[in-house]
Amino acid sequence: MVVGIVVTHGNLAEELLGTAQTVYGAFSDCYALSNASKSPDALIAEIEGVIEAVKGKPCMIFVDFVGGSCSHACLMQASARGDAQDIPIISGVNLPMLLAFLNKRDEVPFEELAGMIVERGAKSVQLLDAGRI
Repeated sequence: MVVGIVVTHGNLAEELLGTAQTVYGAFSDCYALSNASKSPDALIAEIEGVIEAVKGKPCMIFVDFVGGSCSHACLMQASARGDAQDIPIISGVNLPMLLAFLNKRDEVPFEELAGMIVERGAKSVQLLDAGRI
């Protein structure tokens, strides 16, 4: 099973995973991490701690946006690890992405999973027209 690590500002990661559980049902092997009240080094250490705790399982990291402290910490941690290609980091996390991840993480080959999730997340961003109901 592919492990999901969601790293965001504030309580967003916890709320996204909680909402995903409401929609999807119970699941395991997903972790919510926040930068709240943490130094960059502390967040990097927390990310590393989760990766070490699930060692041997494939992992995927989701962050809220590119350029923020969360994505920076994930990239720094990956760089320090030296195996950045082994754990994809996907930015712009949203609920459809997480639901796709939960639904497909045991079915889609790991090498294809990140691309499929990014595509699903992008397709969920649309300008809706109430006149088309």
